[in-house]
Amino acid sequence: MMQILLDVAVLVLLAGLILRQPLARARAKLAARRFDPTRYGLPSRDELDPGRAGPPLPKSAQLELMALTDAAREGDWRPAAAYLDHAGQDWDERWHRVQLLGEIATEDGYWLTQWSQDRPDSGDAATLKAYVLLLTGWAIRGSGLGRDVPAPHMRQFHDHLHAAVETARQAATLAPEDPGPWVVMVTAARGLKYTRAQFRSLWNELTRRAPNHFMGHRQALEYWTPKWHGTDREMLAFGEDAIRNCAPGSPVAGIYLYAVTVHIKRQGRLPSAPSSRRKRLLADVHRALNQVPEDNPYLPSLRHLLAHRLSHSGMFDQALDQFRRIGPWCGAAPWSSSKDPIVAFDTERAIAAANAGRRAKATQGLPENDSGARR
Repeated sequence: MMQILLDVAVLVLLAGLILRQPLARARAKLAARRFDPTRYGLPSRDELDPGRAGPPLPKSAQLELMALTDAAREGDWRPAAAYLDHAGQDWDERWHRVQLLGEIATEDGYWLTQWSQDRPDSGDAATLKAYVLLLTGWAIRGSGLGRDVPAPHMRQFHDHLHAAVETARQAATLAPEDPGPWVVMVTAARGLKYTRAQFRSLWNELTRRAPNHFMGHRQALEYWTPKWHGTDREMLAFGEDAIRNCAPGSPVAGIYLYAVTVHIKRQGRLPSAPSSRRKRLLADVHRALNQVPEDNPYLPSLRHLLAHRLSHSGMFDQALDQFRRIGPWCGAAPWSSSKDPIVAFDTERAIAAANAGRRAKATQGLPENDSGARR
């Protein structure tokens, strides 16, 4: 009984602290140390893992990746080709595999060169080659502002992007149904300073093939950021469109979270819209992500952004639901930018529990369903 009373006292303290800025979160951090997360369906503090955004791949998938990596290092491209082919027309999964293979090829690309030579009619090989050119170009440029990039690096960057686009167009001819080559071109567009008309032409080709391609949307959002060729308003509108057009089971509604994050980083404040409207949009994202299959490769990182944004918007029931779904993993933004990701993550979920707990008893540690009712 004494422990229960202590937990309640801590939660009340946390609930009050969040209302008093600017010392609220610093004090909440101290109070969170006495918070028992297990009473709210959350992993214990000792279980928290800052090394990952979500659970690792199943053992069988890990072994498959190890085998194809070993084969690639020996110059054998066939396991990589089979790995990509097995994704079928699950375009998000297929692109995720392109990303994984691209990381391998940037370290040692001999096997990819051999694949392109042995199978010059392979759209997959051409798409992967275009993606590697893209990765290499961006690595040369870096992520800073254009004015800070040395002129020789900028020339190499543009050369790589032009080559990536040319190779992607060849890939699009070889595999006309695959949106992958168009993701490469959409990504290159901002670096090559494509006009809006040029960009929209590429975007239409991509979405005609895959209306809810997650990384396609993620890269398109970058084009519309103020850093590149858009404005805050256009960037946020693109994020809202992603929510509106999101198909059931797709994570693309989460693009809105990236738009809001960029806006806050630039402006130091939330978008200038009524609080009720912002909350409606977050509720839509919450519902959409809860319909995404748990094995979607992009879901874990989105859950972290959503939990953070929900908590900071006072939507504590939904935030607690996301923290329960996240589990022990805290190796993702926004926590990863903190000096101590575990403390940042643990404090935020304690605040969510403190406030959601007014309606959800500590013993009811189950996730909510999509309607908000307890399962």
